[in-house]
Amino acid sequence: MKNKMHGKRERQESAIQRLEQTIAAHESGPILVQEILQAKGKQMMIPEIEKLRKKKIERHKKTIENTKIKLR
Repeated sequence: MKNKMHGKRERQESAIQRLEQTIAAHESGPILVQEILQAKGKQMMIPEIEKLRKKKIERHKKTIENTKIKLR
């Protein structure tokens, strides 16, 4: 029988790496957010995009922080 914890650490570490890449992409500028919105067919003004981008960065950083705390 397989262990329930099999691969958990690797999944957590790879999730942290993916989130760090996403944060770097969002911090580089609003281009990524604009492309995502265009793909969804939505239009937003620059201040709204900046607000959305900052919120995404904040959420990703909090997720990384929480994942690192639970990393065993």
